[in-house]
Amino acid sequence: MNKICFGCGAKLQSVDKESKGYIPEGKINTASYCMRCFRMMHYGEQQEMTTPKDKKEIINKVNKDHRFVIFLVDFLNINDEVMTIFKSITRPKLLIVNKCELLPKDVNKLNFLKYLQDYYHIDSEIKLKGSNSFHGIKPVLHYLEENNIMEMYVLGISNSGKSTFINDFIDVTKTDMAKINVNKRANTTLDFIRVKLANGMTLIDSPGFIIDNFLDNTTSSKTIVSYTMQMKECETIALFDNKYYFKFDAKTSVVLYANQSGKKIVKKYYKAAPDLVTKIDIVKDNQDIVLKGIGFLTIKKPCTVTCNIPASFLEVRDSMFGGYKDEQNSSNE
Repeated sequence: MNKICFGCGAKLQSVDKESKGYIPEGKINTASYCMRCFRMMHYGEQQEMTTPKDKKEIINKVNKDHRFVIFLVDFLNINDEVMTIFKSITRPKLLIVNKCELLPKDVNKLNFLKYLQDYYHIDSEIKLKGSNSFHGIKPVLHYLEENNIMEMYVLGISNSGKSTFINDFIDVTKTDMAKINVNKRANTTLDFIRVKLANGMTLIDSPGFIIDNFLDNTTSSKTIVSYTMQMKECETIALFDNKYYFKFDAKTSVVLYANQSGKKIVKKYYKAAPDLVTKIDIVKDNQDIVLKGIGFLTIKKPCTVTCNIPASFLEVRDSMFGGYKDEQNSSNE
């Protein structure tokens, strides 16, 4: 039987050093990881490699199978395109909103769940997951046990936390096996990986869905910035070290929710801000401008915003948090 790399799912081979799954001859019988994954894990090397499976191929395989589906999404990357992929999965499924330990403290969790169900018309069960100090893996495990679910695919957008999610299962079930490679780069998992847990459950890790019109943000941080700005007419904010510009034609409050990782936010008046190519009309109180792949801006009052990001990378929606904060600061966890 061919061995696979437990980091990316590729078949281990010692023939072609430039192909996926390569391991030096003599180590193939004892290795758990290919050379690419070993170097990513132990030396921090970042080797790009395109996934061999596109969205349709993954979805078609899953929809033809009998197994349950767990779909992960980072709460900063919730948008129409991601939800369309989720809805295209016809198998019984569970939506897990990941990294929720980073949600702003004043967000009511029950209202947040209601927003997701109502705004994105989600009928499936939704669970919030974060670190073990928030909602860790145990409530998910309990849900699966209660519903007698023993085999499941683990799907999600690339960098949604699938590998960490599976490794949490390995830990909590005390399974004696190598862990999945965790890396902030896209395409770490190249093929399906079957993970047999000590409690009898089987998780099938899959390549992450790649969305072309996501803005690049490969930095990582343990905190999510919630940064409030009071904008005057014709003022501009520059985000991510002057990479993205947003100019406002009227006075309004703006809240940025993003993984800034130390990158600067600058607010000033520009006579001509650089390359403002997209016009966005905010037509009512509390709407979000979604920066796909990065986070979102909550705009408190109607105004017109111009920015240097092409429209395909943006989305406007009713505010995820603006109307759903808990006035009494109750956690409801």
